[in-house]
Amino acid sequence: MIAHDKTRLTTRLGQGQYHHTPVMLHEAMAFLRPERGGVYFDCTCGEGGHSEAILRASSDSKTVCMDLDLNMLMVAKERFKEFEGRTWFVHTNFADIDKAASLANVTNSDGILMDLGISMAHLKSEKRGITFMEDQPLDMRLDVNRGEPAHSILSRIKFEELARIISEYGEERFAGKIARAIINAREKEPINTTGQLVKIISSVVPRSGRINPATRTFQALRILVNQELESLEEAIPKCLDLLGWDGTLVVISYHSLEDRIVKNAFKNAADKGFEILTKKPLCPSEEEIEANPASRSAKMRAIRRKGG
Repeated sequence: MIAHDKTRLTTRLGQGQYHHTPVMLHEAMAFLRPERGGVYFDCTCGEGGHSEAILRASSDSKTVCMDLDLNMLMVAKERFKEFEGRTWFVHTNFADIDKAASLANVTNSDGILMDLGISMAHLKSEKRGITFMEDQPLDMRLDVNRGEPAHSILSRIKFEELARIISEYGEERFAGKIARAIINAREKEPINTTGQLVKIISSVVPRSGRINPATRTFQALRILVNQELESLEEAIPKCLDLLGWDGTLVVISYHSLEDRIVKNAFKNAADKGFEILTKKPLCPSEEEIEANPASRSAKMRAIRRKGG
């Protein structure tokens, strides 16, 4: 693994107007090795923190920046004005990376990054109901032009299915109680805001320490609304197909469901011309967690296509 000057990387990245601190940046760059130049895909570009590090590593590096959220993609596009001619921006789900590659006229990639976390910008400013920290419309879609909003799903979903979703996607042990409370509440009035949902959940789930009782249910609904797990399962094989010789795929996940999908996909590819670079997932350093608490649950796995 190639070492990087952490101070140089950090200070050269754009700061100030951006909400999101790129997670495990130095570890990602060590695996991707963008100083070699080449074409890299940032499948979840967000505000562009990881992509900027790739672009600054070499004057010969180029990036295809993808994101499901058009607003985030516009932020990155504005940020990367100085890199004109070296960036492509594609508004799409990472499951469509093959289509993004076609649009950018790219046949092989030197490296692909997937950071599956939610940007702080979504939590602070998008007003889409992804956070329960303030009362917002209960939408949860990262792309407001596709899919069904959370409030609509909650208005029609059956108890058994809702309980299963909260249990599996949220790994919530009170899933049955929460699902029943939601079903009972919607019979009285529509559940249209995050404040309503938090109140319903809090009425049946005891608070444990500093963790909000609604945390796991909100995670489950966000995963459901955006079809996150299905998209991940579809995307990884496409990413592997797109890698050129010695190209690397790096995935940063944030909960066990995602990590399990990544682990199994890498395991299946290991005897098909790929080398797993992380026998166990890497975690953020204590220093990074202290500086950026949102990184605490991150796990990184990497795999590389063997040279021809």
